Amino acid sequence: MCQPTSSNADAKLPPSAPAVATARQVLERGTLLASLSLLLLITGMSITFPQMQSRRDQLGCDSLCYGTMTSVRSALGLVGTAVVGRLSDRNGSLLARTLGSLGKSSSSQGGNASGRRACLHIGTVASLVGLAFAVAMNSLRGLWLSMIPGALLQHNFDVYKALLSEYHNDIEHLEQLEVGNDKENKEEGSEKASTSSRSGSVGKLGMAAGISFMTGPAIAAIASPTFQVAAYIAIACTLASGFVIFHLPMPVRSAHAHSHNNDEKQSSAEFSLMNMLKLQTPKSRAAMTLIVIRLNMALAFHVFNTIWPASLKARFQFGPSDHARFMSFIGITYAFSQGFLAKRLVNIWGNDGKVYLIMTCCAVLGAGRFIAYYTSSMLVVYATFFFIINALGTLNTVLTAQTGSIAPSNEIGGLFGILQAAESAAGMIGPFMGGVISHYLGKDAPLVAVVGLYGFLFVFVSWGYERHIVSSHKDDGEVCSDARKEVKKSI
Repeated sequence: MCQPTSSNADAKLPPSAPAVATARQVLERGTLLASLSLLLLITGMSITFPQMQSRRDQLGCDSLCYGTMTSVRSALGLVGTAVVGRLSDRNGSLLARTLGSLGKSSSSQGGNASGRRACLHIGTVASLVGLAFAVAMNSLRGLWLSMIPGALLQHNFDVYKALLSEYHNDIEHLEQLEVGNDKENKEEGSEKASTSSRSGSVGKLGMAAGISFMTGPAIAAIASPTFQVAAYIAIACTLASGFVIFHLPMPVRSAHAHSHNNDEKQSSAEFSLMNMLKLQTPKSRAAMTLIVIRLNMALAFHVFNTIWPASLKARFQFGPSDHARFMSFIGITYAFSQGFLAKRLVNIWGNDGKVYLIMTCCAVLGAGRFIAYYTSSMLVVYATFFFIINALGTLNTVLTAQTGSIAPSNEIGGLFGILQAAESAAGMIGPFMGGVISHYLGKDAPLVAVVGLYGFLFVFVSWGYERHIVSSHKDDGEVCSDARKEVKKSI
């Protein structure tokens, strides 16, 4: 995409090939280290998962307590994701110049201050504080206090997605400023390569998350530690994740641009929630389309989750060990989807077929939930969830890559934060909605609502995805083409 964050002086000089090569090296190293840091962070937290239910029972946290805690966590996440996302965009802030300067610079010429790195450090510290409360206070109050810091401030996954998008934005900006023969004729191929590359980077992050959700519970099952021991292991993993952040390279070109221009642009940010709700520009309409898709996906998940565990127990007498095996299977499948399948499906369907890929995923999710809920065969449940998780992983990869390509580098964190806040809102509304539907319309009625939500998404994507999201890229491509012509005239 065409990035408007560089100065006019920079635009007059086409970048050299070494500059593009350096940006690609930063992308490769940054993707690797971001995936490693995320893997360590989530692995540490997931090691404590098998002991959490028994700890809640031991401390007297009943279903009302747990439901209230879930709602509070979602409410804190609703606020935290939006605030952290916006803070991560501010490379010129005091937080970025202090905490964000603690780490490796990508250039000897500066650009070390980073809002992204500052927010990653804050997320790591929040996780450590929560674990410290859990270890030090073996009480109901300690259970609540251990939840608050992470729910409010630990949103490293979303910050990493914004950071990877910024890497790609820098590479595309450098490539678009190159003055070469037949540049315009290569735009379609470049767009396809960019989409594939973004999907690959997002897939590596998702694969790290899937592996960690599989690895943590497996370690806990094999070692069978007490909660205290599991918490200490989580602290060690979190510290290691924070150490990796110190070596994470920052995209210097974008950092240089919005350290000078960020403060004046924030007042008129296109991707603030109020500006997006006005639907005045193609990009704001594209962002709202993504929010509608994300919100309904999250609602479908949370409504379904109100009836799914009870259904498993009623049909198959699911116990803790069965849940552990099932979660490990989901982790493996999600890692496969993110690391292998999603990028290849994007390549096969191409940019023109992306809307049909999303519609197919919606159809698979709706039909898969229905089959998994009513089958009496455990083998069919596993087979169905193999398709469900792959569809979900592919859908998440496509939408995340698309999100990173519609916003400039100095607003991408805020956009990811708003999208995650919408999902947190669904986490507050979905369980209540599912409970009300089940109480008044019957125990199977939430499933009808879930299938209906996926049916709505199928129709909505077929109507609005190409109209609002794809068209916003075409408009952006026309702007980029005009900008390159002006660059040629000025050289």
